Amino acid sequence: MNTTKQSVTTAVGRLLTNTPAPEAGLVSIIIPCYNQADFLPEAIKSALEQTYTNREVLVVDDGSTDSTPQVATAYAGVRYFRQENSGVSAARNAGITQSRGEYLVFLDADDRLLPKALEIGVDSMHQHPTCAFAFGYCRLITADGSPFADYKPPPSISSDYYLELLRSNYIWCPGSVIYRRSAIESVNGFDLSLGGCADYDLYLRITRSSPIFCHNQFVVDYRVHRSNMSVDHSRMLREALKALDAQWDFVKGDSRCVEACMAGRKRWQDYFGTLQMSDQIAEVVQSNLPSNATVAVATGGKKELLRLGGRRVWHFPQAANNKRGQLFQQGTKGSTEVRWIQSGMRYEFRLFGGPEYSKELAAISVIGTADLTGKVAVESCESGKVCLICVPNPVLVPHRYGGRTTVTWDTGDGSDGQVYVSIGGEYDNRPPENSKEALDRLKAIQALGAQYLLLPTTAFWWLDRYDEFREHLEARYPAVVRDENSCIIFHLREPSAASATSKG
Repeated sequence: MNTTKQSVTTAVGRLLTNTPAPEAGLVSIIIPCYNQADFLPEAIKSALEQTYTNREVLVVDDGSTDSTPQVATAYAGVRYFRQENSGVSAARNAGITQSRGEYLVFLDADDRLLPKALEIGVDSMHQHPTCAFAFGYCRLITADGSPFADYKPPPSISSDYYLELLRSNYIWCPGSVIYRRSAIESVNGFDLSLGGCADYDLYLRITRSSPIFCHNQFVVDYRVHRSNMSVDHSRMLREALKALDAQWDFVKGDSRCVEACMAGRKRWQDYFGTLQMSDQIAEVVQSNLPSNATVAVATGGKKELLRLGGRRVWHFPQAANNKRGQLFQQGTKGSTEVRWIQSGMRYEFRLFGGPEYSKELAAISVIGTADLTGKVAVESCESGKVCLICVPNPVLVPHRYGGRTTVTWDTGDGSDGQVYVSIGGEYDNRPPENSKEALDRLKAIQALGAQYLLLPTTAFWWLDRYDEFREHLEARYPAVVRDENSCIIFHLREPSAASATSKG
């Protein structure tokens, strides 16, 4: 067994100390691990089974209290190091000082390299000898390692990679990158003060002075689960902004870079701010609204705000066109697995048939839940009858993402059919011109059956901009929640005390 145990400590600025000359062509796969023993075997196996064999595998144990030492040392060809718990950046830097490769890949212990990842990466570096690193795409997998959803690569980016990185981190996963060792040493490695955004910070520091290359191939599986650092939205926002702010002295003399940096700040604040708000609102709704409530949410088009514990939730305002949603499947009958059910979300499936698919034959709601208990009755399709079922339903989603169900449909008469899916209906992004139009939007959602109107803090402008709309709500409907830090919720089916008194 080729393993090594020793204590390792390091810090940014010390990477060049006593570092031996790298071995040409060797790729060092560095796997930092903190209490990820359950996932670590898959990461190690994926590193050992690469088609490019000139590689070494290092596991840096960041003070784990689980069975990480036993797991790592069970594999021949793995070098194992342990340090006191110091964070993922310190563990990566420790791996750099102990590695020997000309090229470096940082694989998180819960992710997996695809078999040709190193081969693709090294070929890219040979073809682009001036590039500091090359990167590709990642696939999303669930906690159990199965595919999460079909992945859509990011849109094309300009050749100015630094400028684009200021606007957004388009490199999803650390394991999708292969670095030249010299490039990382030139910027003194990872910032020890950062965790989940340390890779983003490193990309920025490297690309502002060096070219990089995107080879547009899938090279890594990114595992989505409850323990991901990215689920701490507050911390991720702080770190993303810190990474951008660290670039300010470099960009402040360039108007294009300043614009990109400010756009990046706004994007991060909007993205993580929405996720934070979604979590807060979900807790408020859980405590104040019944589980069968129908809620209209002024989402601004953000689907994250529809995650309300499986309640029926609609965008407010609703668009009048394309009420069916997105075409999901087509055919006389069929059965298809759905892999993307999320906890707290409700999905509406509808089956249409007849001339030009104009007749709705069946509809069903699918709910994702994190705390499913008891058994759920299993339905089946009867031959010769219209059928639209989902098994299971509700869907257990223990890690928020990747719940699965199987949708089965049959038009019943041998004719062709179309299955559509929607989440919250279609959002109308046209702001009302005046209070009358705002009231018309409210009446339209009420006519559909909305029982509550939820205005997140980002939608309080409805009350500020449309005086008659605000007065109508305040006079007729009680506010069951009025939290200036999260949302206001009006009960649209229960007249307020003032309204009842005036009617009396």
